[in-house]
Amino acid sequence: MTKPVAPPHPPAQQPLPTQAMPFGVDDDVDLIEYLNAILRFKYRIVLCAVLVAGVVFGLSLMVENRYMSTAVVALNIKEKPGGVSPKEYRASDALGLLEHDFIIEGAHSNEQDRLLARMRSMKFSQTFIQENQLLPYIFHKQWDSALQQWKGEFKPDLREAGMTFMTTLRGVELDEATGLLRINFTTRDPALSATLANTFVARFNQYIRDAEASELEARREYLTQRLNEVDNIELHKSIYRLMETQLAAESLLYARTEYPLELIQPAFPALYKTYPLRKKWAVMAMLATIMLGIMIAIGSVLFGKIRQAVSAYQVKQVEDLLAPAQKPAAAPTEEHQTDDTRYRGDEWIDDK
Repeated sequence: MTKPVAPPHPPAQQPLPTQAMPFGVDDDVDLIEYLNAILRFKYRIVLCAVLVAGVVFGLSLMVENRYMSTAVVALNIKEKPGGVSPKEYRASDALGLLEHDFIIEGAHSNEQDRLLARMRSMKFSQTFIQENQLLPYIFHKQWDSALQQWKGEFKPDLREAGMTFMTTLRGVELDEATGLLRINFTTRDPALSATLANTFVARFNQYIRDAEASELEARREYLTQRLNEVDNIELHKSIYRLMETQLAAESLLYARTEYPLELIQPAFPALYKTYPLRKKWAVMAMLATIMLGIMIAIGSVLFGKIRQAVSAYQVKQVEDLLAPAQKPAAAPTEEHQTDDTRYRGDEWIDDK
């Protein structure tokens, strides 16, 4: 019998060597390579930037100059009409239910927002356009100034004119910190911009006074009608007090010349154009072109690396396809050299 042989100790496993990713995927970013690409294209980038800036400046010369004038106003309103508390009481006698509805509830707590909404409304804009004959200015391309008539069969649309007026000509800005209102007008004529801004303030005051006067007149007619319909003496007293209040409000309405807009700073003709900003546009176009050129230079380096990786990958694929045909036949292993012997451990064992 043969002596059993102890199995050999397995060899110690060696750490596998770290393999680099193929095709240069894990290569570090070489800033010098990118900087070199930028410096290589620097003259082209600068030349393109100058050309683009020149084109933008030349195209801006085709845009008409516009001038903006601003009028600064204050909202001269009282949002607290009164109340029944001693510090807010405004009537000489006790307020009845009807008087409370007419005097207290007649004023609104959001009067400032309501005035701004009326100022920006399409109704007042169209009224202002018609009164100041701004249709030929708004549709100046369709207006024949020599013949003082519209070209061809053109008919101006007041709705389109109102939209142009609110978005292009007039601007209303409220300063939340100070409560002041800036009314801006931008036209092709600096004198016209100042005139329209000042006229806008006066015309809006008149517009609000007419609206409130119409409301006061309607209330007075209603009170007169109710006075003839009722026979109660107490109601007569209350109605007379209301009519007196309405008359005082009407007198106060026409006595104030700057209501609800108080002119703080009138508009003056602009010394310099507001639009277009030709130099600013040219500088921005130049900077944008330079940044785009730098990105293209860096992209060219990245694109070159991608092409190299793709080429290496294609070569590797071809080599893998040709490798089985060129590989020589493997030699027989020691384990299959004979049918009668086999290798076990450190010695040959004959099974016969």
